Amino acid sequence: MNQFLDDWAIEFHSGIPAYKQIVNHVQAAISLGRLGEGDQLPTMRALHLKLNVNPNTVAKAYRELEAAGLIATHQGSGCFVAPGTQAPRLSAKEKKAKLRELTARFMVEANSHGIQLDEILQHLNTRKSYV
Repeated sequence: MNQFLDDWAIEFHSGIPAYKQIVNHVQAAISLGRLGEGDQLPTMRALHLKLNVNPNTVAKAYRELEAAGLIATHQGSGCFVAPGTQAPRLSAKEKKAKLRELTARFMVEANSHGIQLDEILQHLNTRKSYV
């Protein structure tokens, strides 16, 4: 779980609510196999301190993850990746639409920071080993 927490930070100026970034990060960790069935998530306190967000933000993210069936909360012992949890499967059409949406958002954000496409591609190529 250390690597799971080490590279995790909230982007406060991204336009994506902090709780949603937490949800997205946990979903990605599950789909990439960094978190598996039964793995314990960081406590709400540990996560709010690490990410420098309000404890209620973490609680909201964990509630949304639980409602989606991705995590299970055990009173007094924490939150765990739910049994049978796996990456959501998208149809080819849904995957293409999601890719368009993500690319558009990503390029707008990159352009607003003066980041060029060739820099993005170079960085993505160095990150291939993480996937």
